[in-house]
Amino acid sequence: MGTAVITGSTKGIGRGLAEAFTRRGHNAVICSRNAADVERVSAEITAEGGGRCSGIACDNTQKEQLQALWDHAAETYGAVDYWINNAGLATSRHAIHELPENLTRALISSNMLGTTFGSQVAVNGFRNQGHGALYNVLGGSFDGKRLVPNMGVYSSTKAGIHLLTKYLIDENKDTGIVIGEISPGMLITENWFEEQKEMQHDEWQKIRPMLNVLCDDVAEVTPWLADEIVANQQSGKRIAWLTGGKIAGRFFSAKVLGRKRDLFTKHGL
Repeated sequence: MGTAVITGSTKGIGRGLAEAFTRRGHNAVICSRNAADVERVSAEITAEGGGRCSGIACDNTQKEQLQALWDHAAETYGAVDYWINNAGLATSRHAIHELPENLTRALISSNMLGTTFGSQVAVNGFRNQGHGALYNVLGGSFDGKRLVPNMGVYSSTKAGIHLLTKYLIDENKDTGIVIGEISPGMLITENWFEEQKEMQHDEWQKIRPMLNVLCDDVAEVTPWLADEIVANQQSGKRIAWLTGGKIAGRFFSAKVLGRKRDLFTKHGL
């Protein structure tokens, strides 16, 4: 069994991945900027049984803190087998010209700079130990094929991460290091809920049917992602949950067969 380092992992997709890895007998190393959250979540995940979970406080915009995260994982478990750059910010409430300066800086720093620093730490570590797999998390309109309203800056950072990953794949093609991407789809996370609760009732009701087709619960998706990460030995692969075929099938099921999903009533939305 291996050890997975997951940035931004005391809640949401990151925590879901950490839980999925430990339930399969792997060790998970988690982090967030809040040390108390890291300690609490590590204890909760470890108590579930399976692999071990530990972590440290880490700001992914500070390279030395990401290096400390690697060092903690390597010293605690002997090696790092998987490094997942998951930490980042998202917002869907502002057009580019309306996005406040502080949020603009935070999005670019956490998403683009954080993933770059995390990739540098991971690749150097993997080269030194002789093996490892690095995955960067995508989202939004990372490929520019479908523009998601009010996500211009966020999607631009993900497009940058997509190109960054292509370079990493090329630069490490003869090293034995596996480098890939994760497209988790539209997952219902704590931060996502906070944004939806800020919407006007009529606005929410308008988009609710579409989101019932496109969204998924973290607990459903992250176990599949963890299995795909462990199974994959091919550098350059993008592990995608919400494929075009899956979207088409869901719309067909909802509109033609009348099988409509309801993901939000249980959450009070």
